[in-house]
Amino acid sequence: MFADAPVAHQLVAGLPLAARAVRTAAEGGYSHIVITAPAPWQPGAELQAEVARLAAGAVVEFMDEAQALAAHPAAHALPGMALAGGTLPAPAAPAGIASLRTAGESLAELERRIVRQTAKAGDGIISRHINRPISQSISRRLLRLAWIRPVHATWGTALLAVAMLAALLLGTRGGLIAGALLFQAASIFDGVDGEIARATFRSSPQGARLDSLIDAATNFACIGGVAWNLQLQGITDAALAGAAGLAMLVTGLTVIGLRSRHGKEGLTFNAVKVHFSQRRSRVMEWLTWLTMRDFFAFAGAVLIVAGLASFALYAFAIVAAGWLVVVIAVMARHSA
Repeated sequence: MFADAPVAHQLVAGLPLAARAVRTAAEGGYSHIVITAPAPWQPGAELQAEVARLAAGAVVEFMDEAQALAAHPAAHALPGMALAGGTLPAPAAPAGIASLRTAGESLAELERRIVRQTAKAGDGIISRHINRPISQSISRRLLRLAWIRPVHATWGTALLAVAMLAALLLGTRGGLIAGALLFQAASIFDGVDGEIARATFRSSPQGARLDSLIDAATNFACIGGVAWNLQLQGITDAALAGAAGLAMLVTGLTVIGLRSRHGKEGLTFNAVKVHFSQRRSRVMEWLTWLTMRDFFAFAGAVLIVAGLASFALYAFAIVAAGWLVVVIAVMARHSA
């Protein structure tokens, strides 16, 4: 029950509040859900569409307050919702029903809580402490637009990547710095599509594949663009080191992809990460963090801005060589 119709329609983290209530109830096992507000109560088209998408097979009715009280005198009020006059009892919720809105929590606080919960357990150290707070702030603002979808943020990351590559290809020191900063911006903005998807229950395999493809293209474009930029500036040795590291990275990923395509169990693009994540130790945890995109994007930007772009490419080549050796070792173990 909602105290008034505008609250039921109000967008909270990209979804009408009443649609969130339906999702909460459906996940908790309710099969018959009534959304009600004082008359005149007429659900809008957007609310009806989202309810249909999120109802998960439950029967959902829209009634005004008087109709609901007459038709369902013993109904349970969903915990956390604003009751219209407190007429219906609000007993303890059955197991599995999570409180949508805690006592005294404003809709703005609820929105912040929902977006905070979109963080991923596997976030790296830079993503957790720097990237994610910024991307979630962006997501909260974008989710106030009713038309926003995860794919819009995915293409936003792609546009940042295009701008990054264009800056790097200028072959100037200024272009190098701009490209590095744009790569870090793309790394931050890369989290927005997933946050929007998780906040609005729109995650999909197709979206994940597109996001992964753009991520990979951005990474390759950055490394190749930095190497090309240094080559144009006459810093040939570092450019060659970057190219060699890129070749080793492509080789390892190609071999893993081919083996995975042929049905070798466990040999996927995440095989190395999964393999080492099973070895619980502080050292392996740090090694995993240091090889994640969020770390090398941030570290690369810092090194380039500090005038150490050559060092960044040498370090990348060394890490790529070590990674290729590890890939071969992991593959050999899987094949044994």
